[in-house]
Amino acid sequence: MNLKQLEVFLAVADSGSFSRGAEATFITQSTVSQHIAALENELGVKLLDRTGRGALLTEGGKLLLEHARRVVAGTR
Repeated sequence: MNLKQLEVFLAVADSGSFSRGAEATFITQSTVSQHIAALENELGVKLLDRTGRGALLTEGGKLLLEHARRVVAGTR
């Protein structure tokens, strides 16, 4: 897990969308998907449910959300 992955996760979680998360972090949607998949693989838990209407946090995603906010805020 690295800081960029957490920033991307927060962008998707806050916007509710992989495409808007990509725009917010100035990377491609494909790269966003790769970062989220890497986090999910490392943690062994699904973080986001992908729906036709966007991305919704799972229970695991909700747990990571607060941790990620603290980590990212501590670096600014």
